[in-house]
Amino acid sequence: MLLRGALIRLAQAQAGRGYAIIALALIFTLAASLGLPEIGLQTDLSKELPSGIESIEKMKEVGAEFGSCDSVIVIIKLSDSEIEGRVNDIRDPRVARMIEQIHKNLAEEREVSEVYSAYSVYEKTGLPQNLEVSRALYSRIPELRDFYSRDLTSTAIYIYSDIGASEERNRALVDRVREIVESSEKPPGVEVLITGTPPMRVALFELLIHDAALTMSIAALIILILLILLQRSIIKGIIVFTPLLLSVVWTLGTMGWLDIPLSIGTVGIGAMILGLGVEYGIFVIKRYEEEKLKGKSPEEILRVVVPGVGLNITGSATTTIAGFLALLLATMPMVQKMGSTLALGIFYSYIGAIVVNPALITILDRRGYLD
Repeated sequence: MLLRGALIRLAQAQAGRGYAIIALALIFTLAASLGLPEIGLQTDLSKELPSGIESIEKMKEVGAEFGSCDSVIVIIKLSDSEIEGRVNDIRDPRVARMIEQIHKNLAEEREVSEVYSAYSVYEKTGLPQNLEVSRALYSRIPELRDFYSRDLTSTAIYIYSDIGASEERNRALVDRVREIVESSEKPPGVEVLITGTPPMRVALFELLIHDAALTMSIAALIILILLILLQRSIIKGIIVFTPLLLSVVWTLGTMGWLDIPLSIGTVGIGAMILGLGVEYGIFVIKRYEEEKLKGKSPEEILRVVVPGVGLNITGSATTTIAGFLALLLATMPMVQKMGSTLALGIFYSYIGAIVVNPALITILDRRGYLD
């Protein structure tokens, strides 16, 4: 059998050239790690919409023809704090002056296309000098009511921009809006909130990074502890865990090189690869221990373990990879990306278990760490 013959030759190489295999694995890990900084983050949910659906395609055509428009909304609202001289009516002239300051500063920004606020009306009528005049303007000018809530506890400033999908431009715009808002003169008794599509994408950006690191770290720690307990040995637990960890680095690095971004669909792949791929290494080391009890040398053990276990986990890995690749037939792009990255991760887990693991076990066994 062709596969069995290849595995036998691999076992011979692992027995005689274990250090060379480990060195090659480390070189590949270094090359893959260079792709880690290149991993992008996909926070634009419109990029995850399927193609071929008429309503979605028309929306894309309109965006391409007229330009997409992202909006940041600054909400100025009454606070619950009891401060002397606080604003009790959002139509207070002090709030109007704050709106004017923010409006003018935002309108000068290069990334800002349009700014709409109560100042869009006050620019024509003049700022109210007292609360009575402000209330009269509110009653007389219908357009002014569009910027105030019905209960008159908040007012909004709308900032429109065509910044596209660039994460850097989104973050820069949101940071600049925050700087302008924070530098404005805020009257007592009001608080300011910033929302809209760009702030949501910035928040999603931070959540993706946090969740990816957190889930993978927790999964790695739990799996390592369980491996140590199950193997009843710190060394044996690390032997199984090391190639598995390398497979995660290889997967993420390859994603960076192939420009496959982390998104809502792929943010948990690190933890999933660790959980799904750990069994391959366990099979290898357990089978090695069984043959070692028979008094065989490391070379003899590998000639039995690698072809025997290799055939079994090849079938297991192949069916798992095929299942994930079937997700490429899904309509949603995020599901497709999840399928392709998980298939890649399982493939790397298989390579780590069948190529790196036996070489590592042999080296440590010869040094007496498995006695």
